This record gives sequence, structure tokens and C-alpha cells, in this order.
Amino acid sequence: MNNLRSFFGSISQIFKTFIASFKKPMATSISSFRGFIISLLVGLFVAIVAVGVQPFGISAFLNSSKTLYLIGFGIVAFVGMLIAKFVLPMVISNFYNDQQWTVERQIVHLSTTILVVGTLIMAYGNYFNIVAFTFINILTAMAIAVIPITITTFIQQNLFHNKFSTTAENINSSLGSINPPESKQLFPVMVFGETGQKLSLIPNQLIYAETSKNSTDFYWQSLMGIEKTTVQTPLAQVEKELAAHPQFVRLHRKFVINMRGIHKVEGNARGYRLRIARTKHEIPVSWKFHKKLEQIGQ
Repeated sequence: MNNLRSFFGSISQIFKTFIASFKKPMATSISSFRGFIISLLVGLFVAIVAVGVQPFGISAFLNSSKTLYLIGFGIVAFVGMLIAKFVLPMVISNFYNDQQWTVERQIVHLSTTILVVGTLIMAYGNYFNIVAFTFINILTAMAIAVIPITITTFIQQNLFHNKFSTTAENINSSLGSINPPESKQLFPVMVFGETGQKLSLIPNQLIYAETSKNSTDFYWQSLMGIEKTTVQTPLAQVEKELAAHPQFVRLHRKFVINMRGIHKVEGNARGYRLRIARTKHEIPVSWKFHKKLEQIGQ
């Protein structure tokens, strides 16, 4: 009886581990320039296959402008990719939160992408009588694709996790020796805000700034601890004021960070996150700024 319980206990644990693996962090290319390039490459690939291989009975289609019609498949695929990577994230913004992206969401997203692109290709092919597709064909293709999508996603997750976690450890080992250049100003004072409330700080006081459309939240060190002050000033003005102080870097479209305020760098398959000294705050690092962060740690 004990052996049977142990067996079922092991099976249950394996199942829980398998389910938990779908919740692991994952990187995404939604709503990014990288996503646009991927969409373009997919459209180009579909066009090349349609013109060069002419699968699914497309070779039987006869028309004096056949090549142009077949190139249209690539254009339609490109549009479908743009819908999946840019339109859907705007419509279902909660699901497409890149800071909560997981293996599970990646698999759902890729499957949905196949459905969107396939449906548009079906509509295009049927409308111009190039080839007869049915919605069942699209669903079948999506069902078949789930297996390679899942395998590929787990492989990517593992590769990204190993890469970013290892690099984060290397950066952390050199954080203590990072010595950013001092300001060239003799008595450096930074003033933020042009009208209304203004904030004056010396460089070492400012830990980081988080910007929105027209305002910026400044997190700075006072005698009482870490304080937050909101000033009506956009990112462009903040960067202009910080330009003379090399210790500040931009590692995300919303954040400017004091390099001396970085307590720890954490890495997983979603990329890097910064733990800020003397706070519980975490700041994500955008993919396009990964190289800059890695260079800081060298």
C-alpha cells in the first residue's frame, strides 16, 4: 500500500512540475521592432514558398498575373503577423503584458498567430479562386503545429534562461568595481521641472526616474530615507538635464537609472531586471538595452 501511495505521489509531483513549467518567465517580441522584422520575414518566406513551391494545388491556378497573385499570399501573411503582434496586444492588453509573459502565453500566442495568418490566407486564396481552403484545414494545421511550438518554446525558454541568468551573475560580480565617471561640473546641481513644482538634487541623491507621457516620478535619497517626488516634466527634459552626469543610464523607455543605485541584476528567460539599492523596487531592462547593461558590467 505504501509503495502504491509513493508511486501515485511521484506521478502527482511530476504532473505538478510539468504544469508549473508552463508558468516560467518567457521573452516576447510583441509590439516591438523585432516583432515587425519577424513579421516581414514570415511574409517573405510565405511569398517565396507560394511562388517557388506552389503547394496545396496552387500550381493548378492559371492566370496571366499568377506571380503577383502568389506574392499576395506573402503580403497577407505579413498583415496577419502584424495583427497578431501589434493589434491583438492593444485589444487584449492584460494578456499581452510583456512583464507577465510566460511559456504558456507564448504557446497560446503562437497558436493564435497561426490561426490569424491561416484564416487570412484561406480568405485570400478562396476569394481569388487560387486554392480551396476550409476552416477545418486551418484548425488542423494549428492543432498539428502545437507540438513543435511547445517543444520550440521550451527550448527557447531554457536557452534564454541560461544566457541571462549566467550573464546577470557575471555583472553582479563586477558591480562593486563599477566606477562611473564623475560629473564635469564643479558644483553639480540638477533642476527638474520648468513650471509649477521643481525638484533640485545633486547627482548622488537621485536613484532613478520613471517617466510617463508628461510627468516623471523621481526616487531620491533624503536624510529621512527614499522619497518620491512627481514633477510635470517629460523624459526628453529629464535626459537633457542628466546629460552632463555620466553615472545615469537609460535601460528602459520609461526609466533612467543611477548606476550607483543598482544593487543586483537578476536574469531569466524574460531578460534582465534591476534591484534598486535601499528599496524593494525592480526595474525591467528593455531588450534593446541589454548590450548596454552587459557593457556596464564589463
